[in-house]
Amino acid sequence: MNTHTWVEKTGTFLALIVGLALAPLAWAQEAEESALVVGTANGELQGAMAGDGVRVFKGIPFAAPPVGELRWRAPQPAEDWEGVRDATEFGPECWQAWNAESSEDCLSLNVWTTASVDEPQPVMVWIHGGAFIFGSGSNEWYDGTEFAKSGVVLVTINYRLGLSGFFAHPALSAESEHGVSGNQGIFDQLAALQWVQDNIAAFGGDPDNVTIFGESAGSMSVCYLVATPLSRGLFQKAIGQSGGCFAEHPTLDAELEGGADATGEFVGGGEAIGTAVVQTVGLESTGEEALAELRSRPLNALNRALQQKQRSISWRSIYVDGYMFPDQMRYLIADGDGNPVPSMVGSNTDEGTTLYGQLPETELEMWKVGVRMQMQEDADPEKFIELYMKDAEESTKKASQQMISDLTFAWEMRTWAQLIADRELDSYLYVFSHAPPFPELGDDRTTMGAFHAGEIVFVFNKVDETHWNDDDHAVAKHMHAYWVNFAKTGNPNGEGLPEWSAYSREADNSLDIDASPEITTGYRKAKLDAWEELNQL
Repeated sequence: MNTHTWVEKTGTFLALIVGLALAPLAWAQEAEESALVVGTANGELQGAMAGDGVRVFKGIPFAAPPVGELRWRAPQPAEDWEGVRDATEFGPECWQAWNAESSEDCLSLNVWTTASVDEPQPVMVWIHGGAFIFGSGSNEWYDGTEFAKSGVVLVTINYRLGLSGFFAHPALSAESEHGVSGNQGIFDQLAALQWVQDNIAAFGGDPDNVTIFGESAGSMSVCYLVATPLSRGLFQKAIGQSGGCFAEHPTLDAELEGGADATGEFVGGGEAIGTAVVQTVGLESTGEEALAELRSRPLNALNRALQQKQRSISWRSIYVDGYMFPDQMRYLIADGDGNPVPSMVGSNTDEGTTLYGQLPETELEMWKVGVRMQMQEDADPEKFIELYMKDAEESTKKASQQMISDLTFAWEMRTWAQLIADRELDSYLYVFSHAPPFPELGDDRTTMGAFHAGEIVFVFNKVDETHWNDDDHAVAKHMHAYWVNFAKTGNPNGEGLPEWSAYSREADNSLDIDASPEITTGYRKAKLDAWEELNQL
């Protein structure tokens, strides 16, 4: 064999060896690239890798843009597209008065997954908070990477907000096939959940094992979705974090109550408020003509016109409309007319430190006067003064914060747990008592305590290497595991986790979540019982 032949054959052999060695890498890369293209009912999507085998698909439209003639209508089906649509960037946030980057064309969702279509995984759909006036599914707090790594397909969604998402008017009701208007943001959430049913299998998700969860207004949204009969079949479990829906809601057709309250918010039925808005922004026309003119104006212009008259729509403009909500939420869940499902719900011990931080510190006697003035007519203010006296003697500001927090959060979440348990479904109640770091205050965690929304980063296991201590890591380990376990099986318990027993009215038991979770009974029982008595419908 001459030298040239030997070199040629040796080179061929070496090339074959190298080729065989590199083939698995090439096949893996090809498989990875193939997995990043997913087909949906509307067309194909190109996603991206988020690390650790997690694929992420962003800005996926689940409904048509609610603009022009579709403003304030129920969400319509998304249009199909040709070719492969880029899904590597988040869609715009839904319209918010102070956010120049927000848009009415915003009905999109995002998916994080490690699953394959051959081995489907449970699905969790996150509904963001923000008082129904701000927020989005693209917030960095809601990154679904850790959930995907834990064997869950995580979906985050947008929904219409504020004037865009919760505006009722007689002309809108007249054009609706169901004779209703308002509640558009909740209809958006239903549309997103229907998209999950129709498409999530292509991402490796199990449409028959869907858990909805959210915080604050997102938790209230979960509560509304559990209450409405329209959600049946769209999810199997629910998690609520600091937000319920059991206070009495106005009806769509109720009259306006004295125009507006002290803060400038209109009070009363949805259609009456919509009529008042038309008058406030200076429109002389009514009915269809008014509606056409409203749709022709930018939302920012309408909002400014309201602000100039010091008027606004309440952030809680969800109405009992006779269709989405045939009755008050409490009754819909209690009677099984909605979609009651196994639930895991709770609140934080210090919700008010951030939400009601503006409340003043006053003299004790002035605090008592304030309680007497602010309690509703059929309440016994002396009873509440007695219940919160110990708090007030330490700090009247703290007592006021605690009163509002107990009514707005702790009472709502206990009521939720009770109603689900009454349906003989598993219900798990928690109290989050761990004080997260609050960097603006340095190392002092005592001022804010377990503040509103403080639990979110632990649920999502969004590790903060700069500010977290060992206790923070322990809390995240527990919470993330409880949430994932519940999504997978309907039971939060699992290996290495402190036992969490299902709720019962008799035991009034809840899990106190800190670095070492443990069961407690009768959490703020006398206070919450008093709020329950006051809020009987």
